[in-house]
Amino acid sequence: MRFNKVFGIGLPRTGTTSLDVALNELKIPSIHFPFSFYENDDYSILSKYTCFVDTPIPMLYQKLDRLCPGSGFILTTRPVEGWLKSMEWLLSEGSSIWEWKSSYDAFNQEFFGSSNFDVELYRACYYNFHSEVFDYFRDRDDLLVLDLSLGYAYEEICQFLDVPILQTEYPRGNESRQARWLQKLAYRSGKHNKFMEKFIRRCDYYVQRTQDKLRLS
Repeated sequence: MRFNKVFGIGLPRTGTTSLDVALNELKIPSIHFPFSFYENDDYSILSKYTCFVDTPIPMLYQKLDRLCPGSGFILTTRPVEGWLKSMEWLLSEGSSIWEWKSSYDAFNQEFFGSSNFDVELYRACYYNFHSEVFDYFRDRDDLLVLDLSLGYAYEEICQFLDVPILQTEYPRGNESRQARWLQKLAYRSGKHNKFMEKFIRRCDYYVQRTQDKLRLS
């Protein structure tokens, strides 16, 4: 491969989950959402993986560029209006679907300017971030831009990384969806009792497994 490390520096909700899946399908060890970089200032996993995608990479890519010379960077992006709509979903439905932590809110407050969705703040952050990225990588050849609205496949990524092109359909993952009622209940409970949140999420997991088995039977 052309690079020592690869960092997916796109904002959340720009196809980062799909990128992580694609990199692993290419047999390039990738981790999605390496939040220990931000939460604990812990970079020990740099030795365990080759690729790192999603939050908090957009905040830390310049530091990671200094820490890991010879790296490649992939900016996944999408038009601002679609991104804003998806971010609004993430901070409403999404926070119920996943076990949300206060440190996620702290990151959003620091990076976006608010832990709650604020359309104008998030819009300004979107434009400022992209302007900063293009300025930083001007006259460099180690940045690949992938725009969801234009479509892309393994070919662009493989040519950038200088690896054989995988002849299969590019993955799609983590699309916006409605939180299940147990997930919403878990999120509300977690504000007061983390043990109860974990218990309800475990119940939701087994309910989904049972329903899946019934559909297949």
